[in-house]
Amino acid sequence: MVPSADGFGCSCAEHSVPVGIGRCKPCNATEVVSADGYTCVPRRCQNVSGRIACRKCPHDYVTVTQNIDGSPLKEVQCVKCARGFRPINNVCARCESCTCAKNQIIVRGICIPKTYVNSRPKYEENSLHPLALLDVVKHEYLCMQNDLRACQTLANECVKNFYSTDAAGPCRLWIQPKLVTPKALPRLIVESTLEDKNPGETYLGRKRDSILIAAAVFSTDGRFKFIKDTNQDHSTSCRLPVKIRIGRDFYRDCIINVSKLAEDLNETISPYLYAEGKLVQIPVYPRKPNGQPIQKGTWISSKFKRFFIMDGSLSIVTNTTNYVYLRTMEIKLQIERDKASPSSLRVQVSVEVSYASKSPLSESVTTTLKVVHVMPEAGVHRGLEIWGGVLGCLLTLYAMVQWRGVVRRGGLYVSVLPLMAAALADTFYFAAWFSTLHALAAEAGTLGLTLPLSKAEERIIMAFVYTAVSLKAVKVAWINFNQCRCDVFFLDWSEYNPPYKGAATEKYNSWRASTLAREWSRMQTMRRVSPGYTTSLALLVLHLLVPWRYYLPPSQGYKWAVATIAWWSSYITLLSSRWVVDRALGSPTAALAKICSSVGLSLLVFEEEHYAHYIHGRIVYKQLSLSIPALGETETRQSLLSRFLAAFFERALDGLSWVASERTVFERLLNVELNTREAGNTSTLLYDPDESTPSCFAVTWWGEEWSLATFEAMLFGSLMMATNEPLIAALVTLIVWQVMMRLRRGFGNRNQREKTDIQM
Repeated sequence: MVPSADGFGCSCAEHSVPVGIGRCKPCNATEVVSADGYTCVPRRCQNVSGRIACRKCPHDYVTVTQNIDGSPLKEVQCVKCARGFRPINNVCARCESCTCAKNQIIVRGICIPKTYVNSRPKYEENSLHPLALLDVVKHEYLCMQNDLRACQTLANECVKNFYSTDAAGPCRLWIQPKLVTPKALPRLIVESTLEDKNPGETYLGRKRDSILIAAAVFSTDGRFKFIKDTNQDHSTSCRLPVKIRIGRDFYRDCIINVSKLAEDLNETISPYLYAEGKLVQIPVYPRKPNGQPIQKGTWISSKFKRFFIMDGSLSIVTNTTNYVYLRTMEIKLQIERDKASPSSLRVQVSVEVSYASKSPLSESVTTTLKVVHVMPEAGVHRGLEIWGGVLGCLLTLYAMVQWRGVVRRGGLYVSVLPLMAAALADTFYFAAWFSTLHALAAEAGTLGLTLPLSKAEERIIMAFVYTAVSLKAVKVAWINFNQCRCDVFFLDWSEYNPPYKGAATEKYNSWRASTLAREWSRMQTMRRVSPGYTTSLALLVLHLLVPWRYYLPPSQGYKWAVATIAWWSSYITLLSSRWVVDRALGSPTAALAKICSSVGLSLLVFEEEHYAHYIHGRIVYKQLSLSIPALGETETRQSLLSRFLAAFFERALDGLSWVASERTVFERLLNVELNTREAGNTSTLLYDPDESTPSCFAVTWWGEEWSLATFEAMLFGSLMMATNEPLIAALVTLIVWQVMMRLRRGFGNRNQREKTDIQM
C-alpha cells in the first residue's frame, strides 16, 4: 500500500492489485494490470535460453486486457485500430484528417483550407523546425477565427522568435498591414496615445523614494494577471516583481535550475510600473543571444511590450532541444525634474533584456538583474564654474606674488611650477568640495529626498580630486627638496667674545653644537597638528555619522564631501586645541631659542641665495660678501629685537651697509615680501614684532603646515573616493606621512652634516 494521489488514503502501488481490505499483491513479471486495476492478466511469454521474453504490441496496436463485459482475458491481446483511428494512450482515437473536406488539408491535427496554406508566403528565415512552423500555421489560422488561446500562443511564439521579420514567420499577423487583424490578437508593442505620449513615464511626488515594477502574464482569455511569488525574497531575487529605491543602483546574479525556469516555457511576460495607484506600461528592448538588437524596420514602434524567460525549441539540424534563457534584465530609470512642479520628479522607465543559450553540460543557468539610474544634473558644473573662477583667480594671483618674492630673494625661476601647482590644487579641491556641498544641501531641501549625482558630475568630481592630490604632491616634494638643501650656520658667540684676552677659541664646541644640532634635527619635521591624531578623530567622526550617512544616496561625490567634512572638522578642532594649549603652556618652538641661549650658540639658516632666517628675525641680504667702506651709524627702529640684531651685525659683519625694517601687516598675513626696502648694496633686516615663533621654523614643516595639511586631506579624500573604505584611506594616509617624515628627516640630517661638519 502507498499513499493515494490526494493524500487522504491508501492505494495499491504500481503493478499491484487489491486482494481485500487494506491488502494488495504485486503482479509478476509476465503479467500486467487490467484496465480496471483489479486483475493480473498474463502476457504471452516464452523461455529462451533461460531468459523470459514477452510479446509487445506493435506501434499501431493497443493492448486489451478485458472482454466487452468487463471480465478479464486469459491472456493479453493486441488489437489493431480500425481505419480512421490511431492509438493514443492505449486507446484508439479517431484521426482528425478523416473529417477534413476535399478543399482542406490537415495541419497538426486540424483542417485548414488549401487556399490559405498556398497563399501564405514561403518561410525563408530558416530558424524554425518544420514541425514548429506547422504549429505556427495552425495557430495563425485559428487566431484568424478569433480563437483567444491560439492568438495568445501565436503571440508567445512571435516573442520567443525575437519578433521575427520574416513575412511567413510567427509574427506575420503583426508585421503585414494588409492582413485583417483579428479581434483577439494581443498587442506586442507599447503604442503611445494622446493621454500617454511617453510609455513608461510616471511622476513621483515629494518624499516618494521608491517604485514597484511588476510582471504580468497574459492568460488565454486575453486578460493578464500579475505574478506574485510570496516565497521569494525580493531583496535577492533576479525576477520581477522588484521594488526599486530611487537612486540606488544594484546588480544581482542568481543561479537558477533549468527545471524552475521551464515552468514558464509557454508564457511571455509584460513589465508594468505601479506608481501613484495606477499601472504604467514599460517598453522593452530585447537583444538576441548574439548581442544584436531586434530589427525594427517592419514594426510600427521600437518599444516592444513582451519578453520571455525560457524557451526550448527543436533544432532544425539535429534531433535535440535548444534552450534560450533570459541572461540579463537591465532596468533603466531616467530621472528628470519636472519644470512645472519643482518638488516632483519625472521618471522614464525602460527595460533591456539579453538572452543566452544554455550549455548542455550544466543544468543551471545564471541570470542577472541590473538597475541603472540616469540622474539629472545637481548643479555641480555651475558651482565649479563659479568657485573655480573665483578661487582660481585669487590663488593664482597669490602664487605669482609668492613667486615674485622667491625670485627677489634669489630663488630659482622654476619655482613658479610648484607654486602654480599648489594654487591649482587648492582651486580644484575646494571648488569641488564647495560645489558638492551646495548640491547636497539643495537636493535635500527641494525634493524631500537626496538624489545621487549624475555620472558626468561624479566623473568631474573624481577628476578634480585626483588632479588636486597629484598637483599638491608636486608642491610637497618641492618643499622637502628646498628644505633639505638649505645652508645652516651655528654661530658660536665665544669666537667673538673670548673669556679672556688672547684665549684660543675652537670653531665649534662639540657638546654645545651637537646639542643644538639634535634639537634642530628634531624640530625640522615638527607639525602643528599630528596627522595621526587627525586621522583617528576623523574616523571617529565618520563612525558617529553612520546613521546620518545611511540616508545619503550611494554617490561617491557625496561620500567624499562628508569624509572631507569629517577630516577638516577634526583638523580644525585639534588645531584650535593646540593653539589654546600653546597659549596656556607655551609654544614648543620656544625650546629652540632656549637651547641657543643655554649653549651660547645662534642658528642662521639660508633658504635662498639672498634670504636667511635667524631665530628671532628674518634677513634679506644683498652682496654680503662685498666690503663696503665708511659704514656709518644707522638708526634702527624702536624694537628691542632690531637693536639686538643691529649690534650683532655691526660686530659680526663689520664694514657692510644694512638697515632694519619691520614687515607690514599684509606681508605677515600672507607670509610674503611685497615692498622694496633698499636698493644697491644695502642689506635689509626684516623682523616681525611680537613674533613668538622663531623665523627659522619657516624652513621646516612647522612653517608649511597649510601645504602639508591640505595634501593629507586631499590624499585621504581621494583614497576614500577610490576605495569607499575609511580605514584603508586612513591607513594609507598614515603610511605616506611616516614615509615622508623619515625621508625628510634623513635628508635633512645629511644636509646638516654636510653644511656644519657636526656629527650628532
